[in-house]
Amino acid sequence: MGKLGFSTVCRSTLSDANHRRPLAILKETFRCTLQRARVLCPGLTHGFRFKGNIFVLDSSIIDLCLSLSPWANFRCGTAGVKLHTAIDLAGNLPEISVITPAKANDIPIARQHFHFKPGTTIVFDRGYWDSQWLNHLNQSGVFFVTRARRNNRFKVVESRSTNRTRGYLCDQIVYQKTFRYDYKKKYQGKLRRISYRDPDTGQKLIFITNRFDLATSTICKLYKARWQVELFFKTMKQNLRIKKFLGTSSHAVKAQIWIALIAYVLVQMIRYGIKSSISMPDAMAVIGSLLLLKEQLKQLLGTLPRVSRYPPDLQLYLPL
Repeated sequence: MGKLGFSTVCRSTLSDANHRRPLAILKETFRCTLQRARVLCPGLTHGFRFKGNIFVLDSSIIDLCLSLSPWANFRCGTAGVKLHTAIDLAGNLPEISVITPAKANDIPIARQHFHFKPGTTIVFDRGYWDSQWLNHLNQSGVFFVTRARRNNRFKVVESRSTNRTRGYLCDQIVYQKTFRYDYKKKYQGKLRRISYRDPDTGQKLIFITNRFDLATSTICKLYKARWQVELFFKTMKQNLRIKKFLGTSSHAVKAQIWIALIAYVLVQMIRYGIKSSISMPDAMAVIGSLLLLKEQLKQLLGTLPRVSRYPPDLQLYLPL
């Protein structure tokens, strides 16, 4: 660092900076960066043939040290904060990000912060199942794809033909059944219930949606695309190092998470700006390792070379 003209930055200096830096500035910077990413990366599509945005919802707990951050006490002697997000599949950008204590339930956060335009399709796991919220989404013209809970009860009113040889066991139109005293918590309207068995693993999955216009295979592929949000959390924790914090206060932890979100969007802008085929984790690793190298990003993040099983020189000596 000294040869490059930089002095060593102490950990305590960065910790104090995160502790004092206003969160409002970081949130506004993240919003502006996200807006800039949409302008610089036009024409991005989610890969499905139907129109409308597709968002994937999920949350993840970021573990903290209880002795250093007692304010984040969670349960069973653990500590942490929770990052709630909604990923836009057209660009894999975190359109909505909310940081809460780890104790926070997903449903209240979704009701308060997750607002979508009519015609949007959202995908989430069964942890977000709440009949009143699903009613609100349906009445707002928002489509959803999720998994059924084990205690869900349905009345079948119509069965559609499916290709069982490909794992599609049933495609049904159903109503939610509940007890009379829970009538207000009941989903008002018809739902579509799809049962699918993975031919490779044999796992059986049951999907619930209010989209009646899409093919059975498309509904299954939509839920499979939920894996993108898992890759987002993996990139945030492993490549952007939000598992190791410079500060221990609530302000410092949240500041570092917001900075990591800004860095994530910036790298996505670079990837789509140069049309790189490198995955997001690989791009993070390249930029982190070669940050001070005087090379064009287009060369560093270009097409990956094809790697053979053996080195080129050894292949000459392999027996035929």
